[in-house]
Amino acid sequence: MQITTAAVANLQRTMAAAGWDIHYVDIDLTGSAPKAELKVSRTDGRWIWARIDGLGRCTVETFHRERGLAMDASRKGRRPLTPMVDDRFLGRTRHEGPRAMLRHVTSYLVDNAANPIHLADVRAAWAGVMSAHALIAAA
Repeated sequence: MQITTAAVANLQRTMAAAGWDIHYVDIDLTGSAPKAELKVSRTDGRWIWARIDGLGRCTVETFHRERGLAMDASRKGRRPLTPMVDDRFLGRTRHEGPRAMLRHVTSYLVDNAANPIHLADVRAAWAGVMSAHALIAAA
């Protein structure tokens, strides 16, 4: 079974309506060894990384990215301000299986949405890309 471009477009549209941007989704829950990796972020710096590793462990990690100008501490003397990125770790959750992990992810995305959105809409959009292997990467 092939994921339709309509399902991908619906997911991206739903996530954008909630204030989330999809950076990367590689998901295949149809095989004997399910795999998933996804990264979704908000414009204010919050981002979420969910994955299933080679041993089948399901993990969701949340971060907050701060950007700014600072002096590089590894250099001495006069130095210019350079763009710096600091990802602050917010938390990690582990889940029993892939479906439980994705239920948690969708709930998290709704609870932390920049714009109000219904959980049923988000879950329906994700269900459209979970029926077969899907690979979505931001351009």
